[in-house]
Amino acid sequence: MVVLPVSDTFLASTALGLVLMILSALPSEAVRYMRPMFNDMESNVTAYVGDSAVLECSVRNLGTKSVIWKRKSEKHALTIGDFVFTSDNSYSVEHADRSQIWALVIKNVQKEHAGEYECQISTKEDLNKTVSLTVLAASRQTPAVQLGGGGFVEKGNPITLSCNATGKLMTPDDIDWFKDGIKIKSSARNTIHITKHRMPETRTLVSKLRIKHSNMSDAGTYICRSTDLKVKGIYVSVLSSETNPMKRGTEDKTSDISGQCRLHNLPIHVLLAFFSLVYLLASVH
Repeated sequence: MVVLPVSDTFLASTALGLVLMILSALPSEAVRYMRPMFNDMESNVTAYVGDSAVLECSVRNLGTKSVIWKRKSEKHALTIGDFVFTSDNSYSVEHADRSQIWALVIKNVQKEHAGEYECQISTKEDLNKTVSLTVLAASRQTPAVQLGGGGFVEKGNPITLSCNATGKLMTPDDIDWFKDGIKIKSSARNTIHITKHRMPETRTLVSKLRIKHSNMSDAGTYICRSTDLKVKGIYVSVLSSETNPMKRGTEDKTSDISGQCRLHNLPIHVLLAFFSLVYLLASVH
């Protein structure tokens, strides 16, 4: 019996061939399937009567599955993918090619549209996210630009700002965002995300600015400006979770606590010298 020598290259190529054969025999879904997952998104949306409300659902690894929007209190779907399944013409869905965002748009929103909406993914798993819509009575003198969000945000939490710009004769062409006078743009890594939705029926352009994970440096004055130079500004404060809650009180209390913290953080030899000086002064008197 003659045993022929077998090279390592031959064994490696044979093993690779067997692996490819096994993979090709498996169903394509078993090889390529990745479980869809929700990205961080705004769970509370506020709109005024007559405006357009935009509820966003961001999903990655969607594959061949579909995004479904429905009212949480009802069984039937409002939209499935790009299709609308309701006789109410107020509802529509917006989705750009290769975008992970599926937006449920409610034009000329009314009080009866308020409530909880559910974004679902058409999988065997129970994958859904709830978005709450609050509808406020429209003011008699609606400003050309409305800016919502901001206030106080804990460090690490997202910052979400919404800007509605309405034109007198036509929809504004664009909305720009600024922080402390510097223009903001969407980042390649999706840490800063700016979306825009045009509502021709109400001559409104809606833009949302979202900073995924806020840092202390993100505190400041944010301004949205439409192309007709209408501007609105809001100040956002970023609070450190490591900060003593008492520091968020009055200015006097903050300065007192800060002084104590600086004393305790001094080097030990400085503290010893300080207390020795205090002892000597007390002895003299």
